[in-house]
Amino acid sequence: MKVLIDLIEDMREAIQDDTAFTMNVMQLQETKEGQFTPAGESNIARYKLDDTQKKLFLFLGKAPLNALKTFQELNTLSNEAMMYEIKVSYTVSGQRVDQEVIGFGESLQDKKYLLFIQAS
Repeated sequence: MKVLIDLIEDMREAIQDDTAFTMNVMQLQETKEGQFTPAGESNIARYKLDDTQKKLFLFLGKAPLNALKTFQELNTLSNEAMMYEIKVSYTVSGQRVDQEVIGFGESLQDKKYLLFIQAS
């Protein structure tokens, strides 16, 4: 389980105040050997804090969020919010799926900050 403070700390190191980075999700498929391989990539278009569930929901969409701007907004949240669990939300066959984030990374070449989820 990844929480908001994990994301903030990783983003701080990964994007280094670079305004060109966008936020993306990469789905990873686990092989029989236990290795993870890329299974798809999508843009993170918006986010929502849910104080009742104590979660940060990241929603997929066409236009990706700017990583630096998102980092700056999230970095101002309360200490309590920093412990909110991160979920990536998308729709499959009309059903909302809230997927757990399993890791973070970046593509310096493509200027993408990546959140990894396991493909279902």
